[in-house]
Amino acid sequence: MDAEIVVELLSRIKVLERDVAELKQKISEMEHAAFSPDAEPFGTAGSMSLMPERKRDSTRYAFEGVVYSKKRLVYAVVKRYVTDHPEVSRNDLKRVFDKSLQGSFGVVENVEIAKLRGESEYRIRFFAEPNEILHLRDGDMVVCTQWGIFNIPYFLTAARKLGYQIEANL
Repeated sequence: MDAEIVVELLSRIKVLERDVAELKQKISEMEHAAFSPDAEPFGTAGSMSLMPERKRDSTRYAFEGVVYSKKRLVYAVVKRYVTDHPEVSRNDLKRVFDKSLQGSFGVVENVEIAKLRGESEYRIRFFAEPNEILHLRDGDMVVCTQWGIFNIPYFLTAARKLGYQIEANL
């Protein structure tokens, strides 16, 4: 396949992934607002809009005595797993924390592959600070920062199956 075509297709995929992420976030915010106990019903008298006020899901999670946001929880659990399994390879880690738990970015990614998204995208979508990069026996990995109410339940289920105790802290 011609290199220009591949670059163009990758560019289009990147744009589509961004659009899907934005749509998921908007849906998430609308659903959370609609089911919030203090949300007014749609079309209430005095309401300027048929949609409820937007609210973010700010659920935090307790793990090993520390309370985390969604993305920091994922990072802490993956880091704990790597600490508990010092011989884990990059491929093994990707199998344990399968891409399907997160979505298009995956839970963890090889640094080299994550950087192919471009420097700004890499720094936004992954824990990319030098002290956040996971150093495995066969290379470096980064953990995804993109977590919301649609994908965090999958990760929580997988982490609990691995034996990690996590409690929602509303």
